[in-house]
Amino acid sequence: MPTCTPKQLAANIRKGELDNLYYIYGADIVQVQQLTAALIKKATGGNAEMALTKFDGQKLDVKLLEDACRQFSMFAAYNCVQVHDLNADSLREDQLKQLLALLPEIGGVTVLIFDVTGFDPKNGKRTPQGKNKKLIDAIAKCGIICDAAQRSVSELAKEMMGLAEKKERTLPRDSAEELVQLCMGNTLVLRNELEKLCAFAGKGGTITIQTVREVTTPQLETTVFALANAVVSQRPKAAMQELNKLYAMRTNRTFIVHAIASSFLDLYRAAAAIRAGKRPQEMKQDFGYKFDFVVNNAFRDCRNLPPERLRACIRVLRDLELQLNSTSADERAMLETAIVKMLAIAGGSYDSYLTGNHRGGKI
Repeated sequence: MPTCTPKQLAANIRKGELDNLYYIYGADIVQVQQLTAALIKKATGGNAEMALTKFDGQKLDVKLLEDACRQFSMFAAYNCVQVHDLNADSLREDQLKQLLALLPEIGGVTVLIFDVTGFDPKNGKRTPQGKNKKLIDAIAKCGIICDAAQRSVSELAKEMMGLAEKKERTLPRDSAEELVQLCMGNTLVLRNELEKLCAFAGKGGTITIQTVREVTTPQLETTVFALANAVVSQRPKAAMQELNKLYAMRTNRTFIVHAIASSFLDLYRAAAAIRAGKRPQEMKQDFGYKFDFVVNNAFRDCRNLPPERLRACIRVLRDLELQLNSTSADERAMLETAIVKMLAIAGGSYDSYLTGNHRGGKI
């Protein structure tokens, strides 16, 4: 079984059915960490301090790795070796060749684990890229590949409900799903926010959807999307409130502009997909979105504004970035001005932006 799901891998670990070679990676970093820890615990008999040899992938010496893989453990049934965060693109060709030659030789009582949490081997694409693809393909021929892909909203919500129950709190499904969406499915953030919500609710308490909205720390992506939604829905007060939240997060203005532009691109892609007769799932696959709800929300909200007006809003954001990079004017004032322009566009004003004839300056 060269590839397996996190669920399958967890089951095999519990049964003690270990292979000699593993590559564990994916967008769900918590699952990657949990699976790696469980595998190490099983291979070392819970004695990782004495029976584990760990390498930093960013400073990997392939010769030392070879030596470690040929040893026998005196403290556990397996010789467990871990290589954390090896980006194969950083290896020279001779180093990569040496590493690939080692992989088929891993056997006996050695368990070699490559785990990745610090970068994306897929580089934002659907499949692994570059030298990382070569490494993963080589491991797949003689070991196990596990891609801990981002779980769905319902799956994460169910997990959060279970964790809350263990802490003697009640987390209804609608509250759990709202929490997942507010945290953009980031499992590290989710667990931290759930701890806070459980402390707020108290033993035996119920975490309502209103509590989730009031207590959960705003995330950049969800706040920006709420701002974009307020613009296309022509709600100026809500738009400025979301901008206030962004500044309260002390977000760098470059990230703010890029994030707002990204949200409008989501909306524009959805509008274009609707015109082309495409479904949300097709847009998700075409552009590599992690969550259905991001695409579904874009499909829902883009219907409030014709594609031409969405395109005009993107022009405003383009000009905003040019102004921010070329003038010393107050950036908050320029951001607010841009939002007001987009609100006007949503209402059908600012013909020069709508026609694409605007080239900077006053409107």
